[in-house]
Amino acid sequence: MRLHFNQYLPTISFLLIPLLIYWNPSWLSLMGYQAYWPIFWLLPWALIHGPFKSMLLGLLLGFILDTINADLYTQIPGLMICGFWFGKVGSLNRFNYSPIQFGVTAAIGCLICDVIYFSQIVIKLLLENSPLWFFFHGVQIIFAQVLLTSLLAPFFCKWLYFFFNKKYKLKI
Repeated sequence: MRLHFNQYLPTISFLLIPLLIYWNPSWLSLMGYQAYWPIFWLLPWALIHGPFKSMLLGLLLGFILDTINADLYTQIPGLMICGFWFGKVGSLNRFNYSPIQFGVTAAIGCLICDVIYFSQIVIKLLLENSPLWFFFHGVQIIFAQVLLTSLLAPFFCKWLYFFFNKKYKLKI
């Protein structure tokens, strides 16, 4: 009996995202901050499956991450927008799967998610009349995450795209 590894890889790798976020490998961090791990999984999956399935999966992924994180701010809108955009780019066949294009696309997606998340924090602090002295620290975090995500995306996204694609089957 032969098992097709690709049949279970999306599910297994989807479940590894929260573990990677909390593991936070120090050798894969910049200035103490890690890459935005959900983008690495969402980008190749969305390129294959299209915008609407990816938007729904962005909702599910954001819901899981928000449940684990348990704070007042949500990652759902950013992941849904990125899922839809990544799927739209993939369905228009404008993506040539080069490492630079994976890096730039992941960087833009990370920037979108980080800015939406950071704007929620800023709005809450403005409503509470709190000082915005941490604004530059937030920009530093966004810069570090976007840079690290863009540098690691060509490796992780290309690898996951290869495994998610039905054209390439690994038989065990």
